[in-house]
Amino acid sequence: MIISKNIKMKLLKTICISIFPPLLLLNGIMVKAQPIPVELMMGHKYGTVNLAFSKNFSQTSRLGLFHMNTIQVDYQDKNNNDFIVQDQIYVETIKNLRVAGGAVYSQDGFNPTLGLQYVYGGKKLFVLCAPRVNIESTPSYDIMSIIQYRPQINDHLKLYTRLQMLNLFNAQGNIKSYQWFRLGLEVKGIQFGLAEDLDENGPNPSVTGNFGVFIRKEIF
Repeated sequence: MIISKNIKMKLLKTICISIFPPLLLLNGIMVKAQPIPVELMMGHKYGTVNLAFSKNFSQTSRLGLFHMNTIQVDYQDKNNNDFIVQDQIYVETIKNLRVAGGAVYSQDGFNPTLGLQYVYGGKKLFVLCAPRVNIESTPSYDIMSIIQYRPQINDHLKLYTRLQMLNLFNAQGNIKSYQWFRLGLEVKGIQFGLAEDLDENGPNPSVTGNFGVFIRKEIF
């Protein structure tokens, strides 16, 4: 896979525009600073920058912020570029179960959204299941799920595995779905390895794949 200098500059610009302003804002909002994960994936068709996390405003607060920011840059056709920014304020009603509301911004415009979130976080296993509805004249719905497993291999090395899935649909059927697979290692807090993205777009989709490598780091 050969990536031109122009493509590299586009990805760098994308990272700066999409990632750093939200991080600076969050650094001021959060009462107690917590690490925020940023992932760069370079596939044979397109590259992505992905940031998704869920943080309480403080250690004792039931309120918090869920943020997801995903940018896709196609190497050949800019018409295939895509992005979604999602911010929701949540309240934890019972342990691990949250009610959330906020806004989603994408190429389709700005929409308010409401949803539920189930979150489990342990030393090795992280699970997120977040169904929601976009409040608009023709409502759309999505279910996003993340399963991440990081077992210790030895004192200096961890296995890193992650599955992230999205199913976006409305009354007419599928709008957009994907399954992202990550398999790699973690060394000194940096995860890296192989990546496979599967995409299904439209009401009668066929599966397209994007294979490459990823690097992920928790910053701030």
